Amino acid sequence: MSNKTKSKNNQELTYQVVLSYKVSHNYPLKTFLTECKDKLNISIDIIWNNIEWSKKGYPKLPKSNEFKRNLRNKLLENWEYASHYIDGIIKTAYSILQSWASNYKRDYRTKTKPIVERLFVRVKTTLIKYDKEKGEIRITIKPRKDYLTLNIKDEWFFDKVRGLSIGEIILKENEAFLTFKDNLNHSDKEIIVGVDSNLKSLDLFHPIEGWIRVDLTELHRIKEVYDKKIDFLKKLLKKCPLRALRKMKRLFERRKNRVNDFLHKLTTQLFRLFPNAIFVFEDLNKRKMYKNKYHNRRIDRANWKGLIEKISYKTIVILVNPAYTSTTCPVCGSKMESQEGQVVYCSECLNSFNRQLAGSFNIFKRGLGRIKKLMGGLGVISERSDENLKTVRFLCPRQGQRFL
Repeated sequence: MSNKTKSKNNQELTYQVVLSYKVSHNYPLKTFLTECKDKLNISIDIIWNNIEWSKKGYPKLPKSNEFKRNLRNKLLENWEYASHYIDGIIKTAYSILQSWASNYKRDYRTKTKPIVERLFVRVKTTLIKYDKEKGEIRITIKPRKDYLTLNIKDEWFFDKVRGLSIGEIILKENEAFLTFKDNLNHSDKEIIVGVDSNLKSLDLFHPIEGWIRVDLTELHRIKEVYDKKIDFLKKLLKKCPLRALRKMKRLFERRKNRVNDFLHKLTTQLFRLFPNAIFVFEDLNKRKMYKNKYHNRRIDRANWKGLIEKISYKTIVILVNPAYTSTTCPVCGSKMESQEGQVVYCSECLNSFNRQLAGSFNIFKRGLGRIKKLMGGLGVISERSDENLKTVRFLCPRQGQRFL
């Protein structure tokens, strides 16, 4: 996760990076988490019953201070734990319902109230005491009575977060998810790199290096291989459901681990290649690309959001509107016509371009416009010929192949 702040006077772009890590514990929390889940469902139920519907049928959640105060007082009845947990429960309830309302407006959800079944609770920073030297995290369960202590000094990530401030914690029955915040100043960034995301490649436009292609065929192959194995096991569900489900769960976990490993190493290599760059990606929505079963499977194997999430831990990432990036002429801005293969032709300025090159360059230009709004000043594009295509192949690290 990452958040950005802007300052035009000093031309600085500050980025807040939030890192999360999982640790295990053996503290008996089932009763506490069950009560938190019940309170969360009650909170959702009360907010749901007070939703106002517009003439167009859009939901509007109640957000007045008086309503929230009454809701908090209602949830505090018969509550023996720290009252700050109720604040986190209300915040989670609003987050769930806002997500539902946003998807409902786009016809992705039905008019059905969300119900929480998982056991978890958000711990506010006011309930956390963190000793950076000893690596001890003390979480208040019941004020002055009951505490949960986590020691992360022997964890593999302790050296990375030693000087960082701790954020909210997600508590589960046998594990806890810790978050740490770091404010980074990236005003030294000098280059903008436009990235056109495709099914089996990333096409980058660098103002000095030009057009660079990153081959993602291996990532697509990893998902395809595991999908075939999982599809085969689905056919065996009727004959041996328990065994098939157990193997499917194992395959899903292996696929997720291999994909995450691939993305982590790919984004690390991209950051090392362009350490002073701001990456500009398209804000893509897979749902709008669905056509048929075969095409939908190929779209689902693309991992654009995962790639953006991984690289945002390392550098600044900006999202732009993806509309018409591959069909807009980079020279005059007119709409281009598709020709044979990957070539697009502009009838206004009589120029032909590769579709991926035009897309990455237009994404670069839109990112440049966003940077101007955030930081002020003017952008400079160096003049160069983009006739040559530099291909970068990143294959599966497990097979001993590296970024060339």
